[in-house]
Amino acid sequence: MFAAILLQFVGSEIIFTEVEETRIERGRSQRLADWLLFANEFIDTRPDAAARMNAMWAPRLKVVQHDAPPTPEHESLSLGPEIAQRVVASQPGLAPLDFRAARDGDALHGTIRLSNGNWLSFRSEDYFRGYSLFYHYTASALLLLLSVVVLALLFGRMISRPLAHIASAAEQVGRDTPVALNTSGPREVRQVAAAFDRMQTRLLDHVTERVQSLAAMSHDLRTPLARLRLNASTVDERETRDALEQDIAEMEAFVTSILDFLRGDEPEQEQPVDIASIAITVIDDARDAGDEASYEGPDRLEALTRPLKLKRLLRNIVQNGVRHAGGAHMTLLRDADYVTIRVDDDGPGIPADRIEAVFKPFTRVETSRSRNTGGAGLGLTIADQLSQRLGGKITLTNRPGGGLSVLIRLPLNRPTVENKSH
Repeated sequence: MFAAILLQFVGSEIIFTEVEETRIERGRSQRLADWLLFANEFIDTRPDAAARMNAMWAPRLKVVQHDAPPTPEHESLSLGPEIAQRVVASQPGLAPLDFRAARDGDALHGTIRLSNGNWLSFRSEDYFRGYSLFYHYTASALLLLLSVVVLALLFGRMISRPLAHIASAAEQVGRDTPVALNTSGPREVRQVAAAFDRMQTRLLDHVTERVQSLAAMSHDLRTPLARLRLNASTVDERETRDALEQDIAEMEAFVTSILDFLRGDEPEQEQPVDIASIAITVIDDARDAGDEASYEGPDRLEALTRPLKLKRLLRNIVQNGVRHAGGAHMTLLRDADYVTIRVDDDGPGIPADRIEAVFKPFTRVETSRSRNTGGAGLGLTIADQLSQRLGGKITLTNRPGGGLSVLIRLPLNRPTVENKSH
């Protein structure tokens, strides 16, 4: 397309140049004819007429008066009939003056016979001088290319800015709150933004409805489970009663996991919180429950985050380590941009080919779980979900000496840290 535009542009320039050169040539002929006719009339008025004309016309034209024809130069002068006719046609008074001229490079030189019988030789150094068509067309093509590039950049920026906003909004869909879209830009981009906004609204309404329904069902299951626990307590046979209570405990744990999984989508505003205090609280709660847990890190680390989601995330990871490995050790670190929370345990770890699979809902690694450990296969799914809601990332690695290391990296916003060990 650009080649066609360039070809059309150059063709137009060629036609324009031909027309312009014809007009310029006509002007040159008219100017030279006027000068020579003026010289014929002025030459007899003053003794220094030639010198005055040279001073007046320099450097465009130089004239010299002769008493006799400047032979053999005069006899050898010849000019194409087209140019000669054009010069004479510009001033018919030159016709009887025996106008002769020839080209010498870019210069035009010649002679005329004055009305007083003398001769006048002239030389116009730049009569045929012009500019190179190559440079002219090159400059024209570059100017056209520059114009097209500037327009393309402006148009691309006009489209890319709202598209980038739509892409950013798409990354946020499914998180806590809907993202408002800026519908500026070309008509097509505005249509895409409006369609995306409608899709976002429908999707969030659909997800909210399903989550509320499942949460209500899971919550309502607590009542019959409580009645089952009460009825189980009345069973006289100890072995049967213990089996029933264990089944009920597993069902309660499953319902609790489902509720935690669904609560991951609950909206929560960011606010300045003390991440170290939340981590210490989770460890202390585990210790109060009789579990082996420890903390290492600063006593205070403030950042902008969602505290309820962060607490559920840390509690979930610590409980996972306590349940499946018998204990958990939490380390809190920071750098310029991130908060790093590492939870290590001394359990059997996870097979390397299952590390990614354990983030999927209801996935259990049987080698590290038994019926006595409980769980619905949602622990790491909930942790991954919560870390994404917090704008971070969670990764699992098996420790060289045995056990699992859970690494959580969260973006750090406006932190203040006091480095004290706990």
